Amino acid sequence: MDIRDFYRECDVFVTGGTGFMGKVLIEKLLRSCPGIGKMYLLVRERKGKDVKTRIKEMIDLPLFEKLRNEKPGLAEKKLFPIEGDITEPQLGLSDVDYRMLSENVSVVFHAAATVRFDEPLREAIIKNVRGTREVVQLGKQMKRLKVFLHVSTTYCNCNRIYVDEKFYPSPVGWQDAISIAENLDPKLSEICAKKFLGNFPNTYTLAKLIAEQIIDEEKFNMPMVIFRPSIVVSSLRDPISGWIDNLNGPIALMTACGKGVTLVTLAHKNKTPDFIAVDVSIKAMILAAYQRGIHNTPLDNNLPIYNCSSVKKSIKVNEILQLAVKYFMINPYDEMLWRPRILVTSSVLLFTVLSLLQQVFPAMLIDFAMKVSGKKHSVNLTKLQRKIYLATIALSRFSTKSWIFENNNFLKLLNHIPEVNQEDFNFKFENEDVDKFFQNSVIGTQKYLFNTNPHKNLQAKKTLKKLVWMDRFLRTLFFLGILKLIAKIVTHKMSSF
Repeated sequence: MDIRDFYRECDVFVTGGTGFMGKVLIEKLLRSCPGIGKMYLLVRERKGKDVKTRIKEMIDLPLFEKLRNEKPGLAEKKLFPIEGDITEPQLGLSDVDYRMLSENVSVVFHAAATVRFDEPLREAIIKNVRGTREVVQLGKQMKRLKVFLHVSTTYCNCNRIYVDEKFYPSPVGWQDAISIAENLDPKLSEICAKKFLGNFPNTYTLAKLIAEQIIDEEKFNMPMVIFRPSIVVSSLRDPISGWIDNLNGPIALMTACGKGVTLVTLAHKNKTPDFIAVDVSIKAMILAAYQRGIHNTPLDNNLPIYNCSSVKKSIKVNEILQLAVKYFMINPYDEMLWRPRILVTSSVLLFTVLSLLQQVFPAMLIDFAMKVSGKKHSVNLTKLQRKIYLATIALSRFSTKSWIFENNNFLKLLNHIPEVNQEDFNFKFENEDVDKFFQNSVIGTQKYLFNTNPHKNLQAKKTLKKLVWMDRFLRTLFFLGILKLIAKIVTHKMSSF
């Protein structure tokens, strides 16, 4: 069956639709499957904006420009925000909305989750585990359901070096996890968090693994899919190159390097992080749901699992960062704290010492100088450096190790793309230039996240030139000071003989 025909007149329910992957999923479904039915998006009020305003702002983004030009008015016609909250029982839906979704929806994409690594234990379980249970309970009521796709992560099994495309049991039952989150005092739950986590590095990875338990238990009750992306980064080219709306993964570190905020990081320079372009991931996700949906009989009570990973099509940490330095030296940000440069070390001690010398102490001096001069300072640099340090330590479990995420099922999806859909849904990336991809990623970061003004490029280059000379001067002074100190120590030792 043609992929467009499968989704034709299908009503779809999306959680996490206002997130990074959710936006790209919605845009792709609308543009490539314009005959799709209604798309119901679970959305909550945020920062004083109601759900309709949030969706209006979303479809005004550059990401939707191609859709607006090719199919004007389609998004407004097809998108229906439903007020609710993943953290609430029954998803915070009204009885009317709950019943309406149960009667009409055929396809569910459950992508809502907290992706914060430092999320308190209780919140991580409520959002990622109980939230999944609530969406599954709704799915069981859907009379027309063809497929339920749950978005997980390859790193939910980060306690293993080799991760196959299969279900792995969790050390904690999902019922117990929810019971702890609901009944244990929040302060006490945080005290117990370390023991609860075991050998998992953070609440995010464990909560996502526990959530997979729910999907596995319900696989005989409805057609389900577990889709595990690795580190999702900016778009390859569909609908535009370099689209990104967050600072996660390697893009965050590249940006911090370009801004001169980070000069040293804790990582193994020869390790290769597993990343996947967001449009590659979304094409595969739509295809995975289609593939499960057309095999929906009592004999198909299996649980397809896809590790959406790049495996060997990757690049070493040090290569990514040097690529960033090279690019930003040619195309600098119009606002920089220091010249782009980066040192990668796997030594916690060296990282801590250099962070203090090169980042924390200078930040304290700048903050002090700004305070004394009475100038307004939009960012407290000392607090920022503290956040960067803590985040880097928290991420070191991932930046100093490598995993093998088996992705045969994921790649086999390419064999199931109907010929008529090849142009829209082929996600082959084996021949892509990784250096060019990351260059487009930092261009996208400048364009879509920081609104860098290209007309200020000449001024930015002049500022960068000054920062380079200042950097050279201060480093020279530092090394001369070290040599002078060594000379004094040697002289003192010789005089004592």
